[in-house]
Amino acid sequence: MKNDRDLLHRPGEKCSPRAPNRRWYAPTIRREESVTAVPSTKKLVHYRAAQFSGPRRLKPPVRSLNRAIKTRVEDEQSLINKLVEDADARRVLLANPFGPVDPLSVWHDFDHESHDYTVLTPERLPHWKDVGEHLKFHALFQVALIHGGYSFTVKVRPDLQAKWIREGKDPMDRIRRETRKALEAKGLKDLAYCYVAEGRTRRGSRTALHLHGFLLAERPIVATNFKVAMEKSVATHRLGRAAAGVSPKAGPEVRLDPCYDVNDGSKYGRGRWVSYFTKNALKSDKQLKRKTFMSLEGIQTAREFWALLREEPPE
Repeated sequence: MKNDRDLLHRPGEKCSPRAPNRRWYAPTIRREESVTAVPSTKKLVHYRAAQFSGPRRLKPPVRSLNRAIKTRVEDEQSLINKLVEDADARRVLLANPFGPVDPLSVWHDFDHESHDYTVLTPERLPHWKDVGEHLKFHALFQVALIHGGYSFTVKVRPDLQAKWIREGKDPMDRIRRETRKALEAKGLKDLAYCYVAEGRTRRGSRTALHLHGFLLAERPIVATNFKVAMEKSVATHRLGRAAAGVSPKAGPEVRLDPCYDVNDGSKYGRGRWVSYFTKNALKSDKQLKRKTFMSLEGIQTAREFWALLREEPPE
């Protein structure tokens, strides 16, 4: 899997910023000048040249960066596909007539009995510090499938979006602040959840701002409180749909469904909900500088699950 250092070019080698397989090396600069640091390729983001200030020759190679991010996502999707296939193989091997298989036991092989039937070994998995956002979403989603979770779609009020843009505020920042405050009011401060904001369709045309994501919740009451918090914070207006700029015939502002996964050979692969709601994360959108969010509890949970796969304690 590629990392940020793959974008660096060895001194003395020629490199074109348009060459996808070449590495990039900062040009020689004057003492008073500084090269903009090469951004991480672990984030689900589409970089634009306008995001970086300074002379063009000192800016990071945006096209190469975006290609590297896309390649990383493809590699991480391939990795999760193999991990799930290995878990399925262990589930068959551990099956017995005396009861269900421990859902966590299929994700590791401490006794090495399944090595002949699986593809990956712990040492072949990247360290947590090298795991990208796409793979972190997948890791947390697998925990939701094991312990219980709900996928959700939240439609952001059009009047709120218009207000934020009019006032020059970052919509993603406002969504994060308003939802966090509402969740804390419902006693869900330490909830593990994540989402991606979308403002465009697959073809790139503008659409109403909405969120796709999922949360970990063994009890339905947690999902209910989450739904109420989302409605109160960004989805519904106290004066009704007309005041929010929403059509009376529109569907529900917040929809929740139990998390599940299927293996139908589709282009989304395993963990298809994650692959679906991140489908537009790498597309350009001037209104959304950042599109992804994962709570601190979600990050910690995904990290612990990854440590289980690597058969090591969390770093």
